[in-house]
Amino acid sequence: VESRVPSENELADRFRVSRMTARRALDQLALDGLIVRRRGAGSFVASNGVRSSFLVIRNVADEIAESGRAYTSTVKRHSAVRATRGVADALQLETGAEVFHSLIVHCADTEPVQLEYRFVRPDAAPGYLDADLHQETPNHYLQRCCPLVKAVQELSAALPTRRECVALAIGIHDPCLEISRVTWSRAGLVSYARILCPARRYRLSGQLHFSSQLKT
Repeated sequence: VESRVPSENELADRFRVSRMTARRALDQLALDGLIVRRRGAGSFVASNGVRSSFLVIRNVADEIAESGRAYTSTVKRHSAVRATRGVADALQLETGAEVFHSLIVHCADTEPVQLEYRFVRPDAAPGYLDADLHQETPNHYLQRCCPLVKAVQELSAALPTRRECVALAIGIHDPCLEISRVTWSRAGLVSYARILCPARRYRLSGQLHFSSQLKT
């Protein structure tokens, strides 16, 4: 059962502050992903889902640990494959060129929160297939071996395939967040990742700060 958070008026009375101060506090908690505000119903403590930033690329193992849960993973595939047209286009290779591929289920307390399809250019990270992905995530390995300096990502809603439903332990109609991400090191393109996250277990948040000064 979700825990209700006191209203703006209740907080203002309890802590002897203005209603505006109470509202700003609730707004900040909502922005940080700690509460969920529902029009007409009030504010509630957010479920213990994993939260990530869409402004910063982070290691999923760290995100899970920060949510207070234990990180585990299952490596389903880690081998060289031939690039499909979509993968080849993302990595600027010829269709059918060799790429390194891993397929990993990332879990929080054994509950799957991400299914990661990762494709890596062999010339960018030649030792990728020797990496122990049971001990470190692809993100951590790539940051260690060829530090990433740029990323372009797209976010979209998606429905999982039956095979993905099995891997994520969700229903065929459960909505997912799909993250497509291409990364570069100083030497050039490194990897392409397609990450599927059950919407009820994973959320994105971020903060933007705007200057009040207008240029004329």
